[in-house]
Amino acid sequence: MSLRSAAGSGRVESASANYASFTAVGTVMQITLHHRTFAVKDAPFSVSLLPFATSQRHTFTHEGTVYEAVCKEVQIVVPDDAKIDPVRNLLSWTGDKGVVKSTAREVFELVRTRVSGFRMAK
Repeated sequence: MSLRSAAGSGRVESASANYASFTAVGTVMQITLHHRTFAVKDAPFSVSLLPFATSQRHTFTHEGTVYEAVCKEVQIVVPDDAKIDPVRNLLSWTGDKGVVKSTAREVFELVRTRVSGFRMAK
């Protein structure tokens, strides 16, 4: 994955749309989680560190109604040494007990439960 510096912003951004995007600002690392769900209460959802394929169609049927998937990008803050493994779709960083590797869903839960070092970006 190649990196480029956004002119005058102090940020380093990913340069390829084929990989997960992230932005480093000082000591804060911001990444994009890709969230897919359906517009109905208690619908299943999926989260990925990589963009979902736009050529795929996902539906969910609830009480006879078919719902199309709704995708959105969620900006989150992760530990500043975090690295994305685009092949395995994992996020790794150094925790108290060494290197930690988590799936996108696990990262989403770390953000949701406000574990130290993980939060929604502002």
